Amino acid sequence: MNGMLAVYQKELLSYFRSPIAYFVVAVFLIGAGYFFLYNVLIIGSAVMDETFQSMAILLITLLPLVSMRLFSGEYSARTMELLATLPLKPWQVVLGKYLGAVTILLLMLLATTVNLIPLYLYSEPQTLNIASGYLGFLLLGMACLAVGQFCSALTENQIVAALITMAVLLAFWFVGHLQQFQTASGGREFVRYVAFQPQFADFIRGLVRSEAVSMFAIVSAIALTLNASYLQWRR
Repeated sequence: MNGMLAVYQKELLSYFRSPIAYFVVAVFLIGAGYFFLYNVLIIGSAVMDETFQSMAILLITLLPLVSMRLFSGEYSARTMELLATLPLKPWQVVLGKYLGAVTILLLMLLATTVNLIPLYLYSEPQTLNIASGYLGFLLLGMACLAVGQFCSALTENQIVAALITMAVLLAFWFVGHLQQFQTASGGREFVRYVAFQPQFADFIRGLVRSEAVSMFAIVSAIALTLNASYLQWRR
């Protein structure tokens, strides 16, 4: 446990020393603020559905920049060999780095709650929908970071890791459109289950379903398990 915390602290420090982290957070907050102003203040919508959908796509495109350096940065800096010689198990390294990235995600989401102040001042929003939307955001982001961390472990090039992660995440987001091409009911259900977009849509409607929670949790668990197994294999 102490080893995992040491890796976690190292990751947090490296994030705050990296201009990429500040860039990603700034772009996300500017984009989230724009979507909020446009949908809520200009269009006059008192619900956050469209804003959450736009923010989710923005999150998917930006999080690969957060996760790309988790292992690729270690490879390029030639510090992975040193990390491998420490008395740490692969799962401690994986979870420590993952929790560091999730902390950045939490800070990003927490900062967007400033946008809710005028919404509550001048209207009566549905708090349950907003709370479930943010829960969906967190689960979606955690799944994206887990996938991105595994992709980062597969290559020494950070740009390649980011591009692979973005392609995989966009595939997860849009795979639900393949339902219309599935003739078997089991195939349609499977495609809908693994698709990020319909599962996230339930959260922004105020529906916290066990099916959606389990899907994001399973994707995260599988990606982290593969990540730890790959590190063990490299040793």
